[in-house]
Amino acid sequence: MAKSDSMDDLFGDVPKPRATRTPAAPVVIYRQYATVAVSEPVMSTYSFGVPDDLAGKLRIGSLVEVGFAGRTARGCVVELTDSLPQGISPARLKPVIRVITPEFAIPGDIVQLALWMADYYLSPPGDALNCASFIGLNDISEKTLLSYCLAPDWEIRAGERKLTVKQRAVVETLAAQENTPMGAAELGELANVGRSVIMKLLEYGVLCEIESVSDRGDDYGAAPQRDKPLAFNFRQQEAFETIVRQIETREPAVFLIHGVTGSGKTEVYLQAIASALDAGGDAIVLVPEISLTPQAVDRFRSRFGSVVGVYHSKLTLGQKFDLWRRVESGSCRIMVGARSALFTPFRNLRIIVIDEEHETSYKQDSSPRYHARELAIERSRRCGASVILGSATPSVESFYRAKCGEFRLLSLPDRIDERPMPEVRLIDMTREARDERNPGIFSGALEAAMNEALSRGEQVLLFLNRRGFFNFVVCMSCNSVVRCEHCDVSMTHHKFRDRLICHFCNRETQIPAICPDCGHNELSLIGLGTQRVEDEVKKRYPDKQVIRMDLDTTRQRTAFMDAWRRIESGEIDIILGTQMIAKGFHLENVTVVGVPLADVSLFQPDFRSAERAFSLLTQVAGRAGRGDKPGVVM
Repeated sequence: MAKSDSMDDLFGDVPKPRATRTPAAPVVIYRQYATVAVSEPVMSTYSFGVPDDLAGKLRIGSLVEVGFAGRTARGCVVELTDSLPQGISPARLKPVIRVITPEFAIPGDIVQLALWMADYYLSPPGDALNCASFIGLNDISEKTLLSYCLAPDWEIRAGERKLTVKQRAVVETLAAQENTPMGAAELGELANVGRSVIMKLLEYGVLCEIESVSDRGDDYGAAPQRDKPLAFNFRQQEAFETIVRQIETREPAVFLIHGVTGSGKTEVYLQAIASALDAGGDAIVLVPEISLTPQAVDRFRSRFGSVVGVYHSKLTLGQKFDLWRRVESGSCRIMVGARSALFTPFRNLRIIVIDEEHETSYKQDSSPRYHARELAIERSRRCGASVILGSATPSVESFYRAKCGEFRLLSLPDRIDERPMPEVRLIDMTREARDERNPGIFSGALEAAMNEALSRGEQVLLFLNRRGFFNFVVCMSCNSVVRCEHCDVSMTHHKFRDRLICHFCNRETQIPAICPDCGHNELSLIGLGTQRVEDEVKKRYPDKQVIRMDLDTTRQRTAFMDAWRRIESGEIDIILGTQMIAKGFHLENVTVVGVPLADVSLFQPDFRSAERAFSLLTQVAGRAGRGDKPGVVM
């Protein structure tokens, strides 16, 4: 036999094996279908089948876990149907995996508001619903509602084991939070670890488990003794009656209260809310800064007691869940908080108050980039509530809308009890530096006023809206600032590159040798921050109690409240801080307000810098002379 060139020649026509096919999975026909907005960066909602074991457990607003793009994702049910949506292939339909926190659901009206927000602000619907949900899209099952804290003998137990980096992160997180008990989900998020790490520490005896799921409170203490409503002046009475008449109609409306600092706007809010509560309604009160919350809570709880709740981002997940249960039970009828409190799921919302409505913090800077003022107006339109915007310096947009008749303008032009506005003195520091040879932070006049006030046992407030160093180049001859030739905003000096950079168009240039406006060579770098001012104050007044309030000193959850308690009790002599102390504070013992480098705000790289400078300076000036003692602002 001749040698074959191939195996086929040798063995002839051997049949080749056929490729086997995996039998197709049977198509599941569901009795119910859910449309879900997943918490992913996608602009659409998706359909899923509801398995029989979940039928009857899902509702609009339920939080669910689903399969998405090869992984699991969380989302919110926005629609339930009994028939398969058109255009959906049954073979490609995935099931809902499970329900997250079965006892919780976002109310249908809040779901619709969130979908409107997603459409209006061009954000993924999952982001909008995550924002609108009282607890986010978090899993707070009965098991995770259990709290964990460091055991009494945790140091001994930890010494017996060689803890991993992640295990040490859990211990350090609890220690940093003063061993405040936390749920597994929250503790894992803060420490950036999985649940298994927490369970291992529990097994070691480093952590202990607290089985009670009672109300965890809100860090603001029990309700104090109730106070009584104050008598109105004519303007307050007029504004109050106008608002109450509108609340009684159940028709949506927007009021803008333009009142000078100390004119009694808060008392109008309080009595208008009391009328809404008497009619069986609920109320939301928004404040721009979390630092204002302690005083706002005190004012409202002293008037209304325990029906006042507090909601903001510093609350733990467990605290938010407990607060939601209070809202559901009806024991919480007034919600005070930052912009996210706007989504409180009250069933009979009658009034929304937005204090200091001009503040930029009402605009969220991450998706969804909503503005609390516009969303409040939309929510009021849907539920027939009245919106009250209050400010001594209304935003240009709101004032224009009031002048056009879209909002109803209510004016409070005078301080209550006819108290005088503080005296405001402008001090030219370039002249003082040149003529009086005083290159320091404080002018001679401000230092003298501080000395006098402190000797009388009064408090001093120093405002500087900059934590670090805000450097720009100013001409000491003509007082002009070096600006970007394209954007007309001040250029910022970056020390590490020794260049001037425009924060709008990124144009870079060297520091000029002479002033572009007057040609003189008296250019100077101006830089000042709260830390530098604090050091200077402590050197000048070593025997006085000084507190600095800015983002660096108030990172802990209870830092704002602790600082406010010390200030209110009179323990603090000199209060120093950024814009968080410039508004809302009612301190009758503050008689001197100092604003070093007040014109710095004019030169921020922002086209609204002039408007914001006016608002800030007006607000901080209003902190002086709010009691019986006259005030002065330098």
